Amino acid sequence: MQRGQQQQQQQQQQQQQRRQQRPNPLAKACVTCRTKKIRCDAAQPRCSACLSQSRDCVYRIEAPRKRPTFSQIAQLQQDKGTLHAFVLKLKKSSAEERDKLLAEAVDADENVCVVSRSDSFASDNVLSKTSRLRRRSSLETPDASDDELDIAHFISVDEAGKPRSFGPSSALHNPTKSDTAVSPSQQTAAAKDHIRNTLVANAALQRQLEHRLNQLSHLDGVPIDLALHLLNLHWTRQHHSFLLTYRPAIMRDLLCSGPYCSTFLLNAIFACSSKFSDRLEVRSNHNDPTTAGRLFFRRCDELLSQDGLLMRPNINTVIGLLLLGSTYNARGETSKGWLYTGYALRMVYDLGLHLDPTETTDNPEDVEIRRRVFWGAFVCDKLQSLYLGRPVAINLRDSQVSRDFLDVLEEEELFTPPLADIRMGGQLNGLPVGVPICSVSTFQQLCLLSKIMTTIINRFYVVGATFSNSQDSLQQVDNTLQRWKENLAPKLDFQPWLSTTNMAPPPPPPQPPNIMILHNLYHSLIILLHRPFISDGHLRRSAAATPIRSWERCTVAACRITSIALAYKSAFGLSGAPYVLGYSIYVACTIHVRNAVSREHNGPEHLSLLVASLRCLDEMCVANPGVAKPAGIIRRLAEANQLNLDIATTPAVDQSTLSFDLDAVFDMFPLPPNSADVVDVGLHGYRQGLHSDMPLDPLFGLMDGAAAMRFDDLASPALGL
Repeated sequence: MQRGQQQQQQQQQQQQQRRQQRPNPLAKACVTCRTKKIRCDAAQPRCSACLSQSRDCVYRIEAPRKRPTFSQIAQLQQDKGTLHAFVLKLKKSSAEERDKLLAEAVDADENVCVVSRSDSFASDNVLSKTSRLRRRSSLETPDASDDELDIAHFISVDEAGKPRSFGPSSALHNPTKSDTAVSPSQQTAAAKDHIRNTLVANAALQRQLEHRLNQLSHLDGVPIDLALHLLNLHWTRQHHSFLLTYRPAIMRDLLCSGPYCSTFLLNAIFACSSKFSDRLEVRSNHNDPTTAGRLFFRRCDELLSQDGLLMRPNINTVIGLLLLGSTYNARGETSKGWLYTGYALRMVYDLGLHLDPTETTDNPEDVEIRRRVFWGAFVCDKLQSLYLGRPVAINLRDSQVSRDFLDVLEEEELFTPPLADIRMGGQLNGLPVGVPICSVSTFQQLCLLSKIMTTIINRFYVVGATFSNSQDSLQQVDNTLQRWKENLAPKLDFQPWLSTTNMAPPPPPPQPPNIMILHNLYHSLIILLHRPFISDGHLRRSAAATPIRSWERCTVAACRITSIALAYKSAFGLSGAPYVLGYSIYVACTIHVRNAVSREHNGPEHLSLLVASLRCLDEMCVANPGVAKPAGIIRRLAEANQLNLDIATTPAVDQSTLSFDLDAVFDMFPLPPNSADVVDVGLHGYRQGLHSDMPLDPLFGLMDGAAAMRFDDLASPALGL
């Protein structure tokens, strides 16, 4: 027995020695080797790798990561079921019921979140889901439609707690995020001011260093004089419309071949700026202005093919494709514009630009660029949806990226129109020296307006829009538009029509082009919102159900669009105006032509407004050949109704006393028989039901190739406009 006890003691001593000799599995590698993910021999006191590099070697013993218990997992599954049922209930309820349910959920937050707050694993997951349910933007836009997808479905978190998009195949990476970075909610005002000052200082420094480009002989084979001319056109014109291009990074990386400027992006800028240039060297045929930039367009196509750029998502490629897509639409090449923009929007998701950039990088410049590119893509997507009559690609619930742009150098920069504006017919009349361009704040308001635009498209123009499900949203969206206008900063206001009213204060001086375009787009959305419910609109069920005020809203908005367009023409000329201005003028013309048809009741003022608007469209065709199509649509409508457009009057209309006869307008464009059976509308503007051969007013999708052929049928007054 004594021998057995000795053997047992020996075995215990051997086991204890083995435990002491065995290295702790949690400290098997030193901190440096573990960070660099290299093999570590775990030698003491320093491993061979650290010894060879003469650096400190630290072994850190960490407690194992706590794993969730079965009870916690079961509780999370139960909470998930509860949240899923709550979402379904929200979808089936009315707007008033949704507000009540959300209010109750906020009040009962402690009861809903039954998981202990001390358990970070469970509480973080549950609270993140409930916060997404309560996230609302009622002050900015109406609630998103039910068919929109929640961005949260496309976000995953890896084992290290880092965000990923679309799973492991996503191109979203996290190379620069530091462990000490703070979220936007944790940033203090002082920290944000520091970042803003850093970005502004860097932008100012880079602007001073741009003169170094003059030392180069060419940029990708383009003589430096011509290259700088085209770049200047871009920075003073297209850039301020969408803020897609971040000037400090692009101009810096032009010299050092950095990551934010590529040969493709450079040629895309050259191609899009060429249509605004009066230099003959940008034209393939010196006598044909429509050939401007053709050499650069071909170069872009070559780079896309040779370098396989469509196969490797990149921010530079996204920007270049969006610029080209917008320009192709303005040139009338809608198929190519649609495809290029579509590629860019897919890359936006693939790169994770729809996510909060502060989750993937703490570099202020990277955050600023990613925010600007996402919102620029968002705006381009909505405008193209209007032009082509197709659904939007980026829905409202995907627009969670902050609009807090911190580089505000261009906000107070003085607007300096390009010399080409004067050469191409611009007069620069009345524009005082020292007008700030307000680039950042104008773009922020354009982003908000684009969110409202998305709601209008989804609720009133896509498949499934009916009188019953749209009537309730009319006043809500109209109030949102009015609230947007009331919240504009005084420096962004522009009302040139005040000069035509009696006893009115002096009108404000002409604003820079980007502010004028912002206001014209706002008035266009008023028409797009109210137009379906009046006259021959596709959502008008009967004369009794017609909102009497809708036609008044459309008429006033159309007059103000023309007033702004004439102010733009007087100040800058329209030869270099962007295509979006042409679209807003076209929308105004669809109202002018109806009022002009009933001229015996309304007088000649509406006909004068129609003629002035058509002349604006004709002038824009020089740089934007695609504008010829909507101008042709309006002329066919006028010709079918025997309107004489050969008059030379210039409208100076007092809009406060502008008259129009609603009954006369409705009599000229009556409802079709059995109009109550008109229950649906397709993407290309066709009524479905008993009268599928009856086309709609071409407000949505005027540039679509297939729809353009149908618009020829609009020449018959019997069918309405």
